[in-house]
Amino acid sequence: MRETTVTCDACGRDISTTTNCVDYRLALTTERLPAQSDVVTAMHIPPPIGRDHHFCGVRCLTAWVNSDNIAT
Repeated sequence: MRETTVTCDACGRDISTTTNCVDYRLALTTERLPAQSDVVTAMHIPPPIGRDHHFCGVRCLTAWVNSDNIAT
């Protein structure tokens, strides 16, 4: 069985699961925009963030945005 651990990128808290109530975590991901036609310009544009990020909630997301960690 494979177990995945998710930690908050701002505070480091384990947000993999919840206990006896419904809870949520925020995920910041990059999605590629679909092309409007079959012809697109061939150029390399890196995604704005290097990987997906996870947060306890808006407070931790705000702390992360205000820190120097956005480029990672």
